Amino acid sequence: MDLYDFVLFSPSFSEKSTNFAIKSYKTIILLRMSNAKSLNYFSVTNIDLREVAGTESHVFSNDEISIVLNGRPFESPFLREGQIYQIPEPRVLLVVNGEADVHLDLEQYHFEKGTVVVTTPDMIMEFERCSEDAMLCGIVVKEYLHVAESIVVNTKPKESERLLRMMYLLWDIASETPFRSDTVRQMAMAMISDVKYIKQESERMEAAVTPSRSQLLFQQFKTLVSQHCDRQRNIPFYAGQLHVSPHHLSTVISRASGHSVMYWINRAVALRAKVLLKTTDLMTYEIAERLNFPNSPAFNNFFKRETGVTPRMYRISDK
Repeated sequence: MDLYDFVLFSPSFSEKSTNFAIKSYKTIILLRMSNAKSLNYFSVTNIDLREVAGTESHVFSNDEISIVLNGRPFESPFLREGQIYQIPEPRVLLVVNGEADVHLDLEQYHFEKGTVVVTTPDMIMEFERCSEDAMLCGIVVKEYLHVAESIVVNTKPKESERLLRMMYLLWDIASETPFRSDTVRQMAMAMISDVKYIKQESERMEAAVTPSRSQLLFQQFKTLVSQHCDRQRNIPFYAGQLHVSPHHLSTVISRASGHSVMYWINRAVALRAKVLLKTTDLMTYEIAERLNFPNSPAFNNFFKRETGVTPRMYRISDK
């Protein structure tokens, strides 16, 4: 069988990320959303992976690892363009055909053949567009594998071929009885280590193209927004953290991103509000207090301005 016939795709659903979404700053991300959208939780622990991955898929799954071959995201009834998905488990994906435009946390990416993605736990993802011929290969790992940062890198043909061979071998070993836990674990870690090496080499090759100061400041600003937006929503705070003037920060962010400082802050707060509305039973005034609004009406007005619907309408909607 040709190696490219072995492709894996495994988005999944779970409510176990709810507490993380409420307690951790990590889930505060910024997505380009013009309307209220669904917040979908996908974990391999309680969804039919065969149905998710498409009719031609081959699935292996146990308590430590899940593998799906011949995955076609366009065929999945669960993946819909424009919807938001929170992914609890770390995973490695390799695009072997087609293309897609995707948001991962704060960043927008274009995936194409050879793109490798390593996701962190509880990453938030939004598909903007996915081609009908898109095919993905990858793994979903469970509790034992620590992934500290997400990786998105375009590989060379030789590199993607090597990753495919590693996944093919991992499938063979994982299918053995009894299950070889240590071997599978080490192989999964080796695969992620190889992806990190590919990224480092890619960055080294691009070192001659030094990022501008404005882009570096923009990246630092987005990190601060992810950490503080539920309590701090004023430009002087972020300017002070970055040791620049509020005017300078506003000018740089506008030029670097095409949007204002408050655009990014408000998008982060709106998404945090959506998470709380969809995943908790908190009253509106409690959410307003948690997000540091002076009162419930102020929160309601903010949410409707950002999403087009009231908090109550968003909570009861099936969108």
